[in-house]
Amino acid sequence: MPHLLNIWPSIAPRLAAAPRVLLLSDYDGTLSPIAARPDLAVLPPETRQALAGLAAHPGFRVGIVSGRSLSDLRERVNLPGIIYAGNHGLEITFPAVPLAKAFFPENSFTHPRAARLRPVLQQAAEALQKRLHRHRGVIVEDKGLSLSVHYRQASPESIPEIQCAFDEVISAAPPEDIRVTHGKMVLEVRPNIQWGKGQAIEKILETSGQDALPIFFGDDLTDEDGFEVVQNADGIAVFVGPARQPTRAAYRVDSPREVAETLRLLRA
Repeated sequence: MPHLLNIWPSIAPRLAAAPRVLLLSDYDGTLSPIAARPDLAVLPPETRQALAGLAAHPGFRVGIVSGRSLSDLRERVNLPGIIYAGNHGLEITFPAVPLAKAFFPENSFTHPRAARLRPVLQQAAEALQKRLHRHRGVIVEDKGLSLSVHYRQASPESIPEIQCAFDEVISAAPPEDIRVTHGKMVLEVRPNIQWGKGQAIEKILETSGQDALPIFFGDDLTDEDGFEVVQNADGIAVFVGPARQPTRAAYRVDSPREVAETLRLLRA
């Protein structure tokens, strides 16, 4: 898999020729380095500056597609004029933008079935809090439309017990209502809906015009369906991290620092 910065001279002409670039990115591990706790993941100043410059450029449309809740994502990034997709795209806000001789006012999307299943997720979050509170280093994050159990700071010997307790709680929930996905040292519970970052990116593409060239940066398994959508749209999908297989991304960079470097090149 080629390193994006090493082949930038062959990528730059595609970007220059595109009438519009749709720049999309995950947050944790992509724009922000992975942190010991979710609340410690801060957007680096140089990355914020680059995103702000691109968001203000008429040739770019910028969005962040994250597993974080929409409110948390907006608070952390706090940039006007960009698309925010939280809870893996179950909730999205679109800024007011002029596009193709029309003007789209700010609007929002919440997946209707996810909204209906919110009480099921809340009940699961409360049950997990009760079962896992005694395990040091475990964080149960209730994100409204989904929940995450972070165990990055837990002792290795406690992880099998954490997994067992998690499985017992989730097995008590109606299987037709929820599903489990795995990330980097995190267990995620979502509504049992065929909806993820890939479908969210498809929805964003629909509002961006057929001439938009999509780029998507991501670092985790939950980004893979997003990579596939972008590749199928003749876009540029970039995995952030050490070279690994399999991934649906066509390119890679090593770290969030190199993502920031790529954003600076896009601004040039």
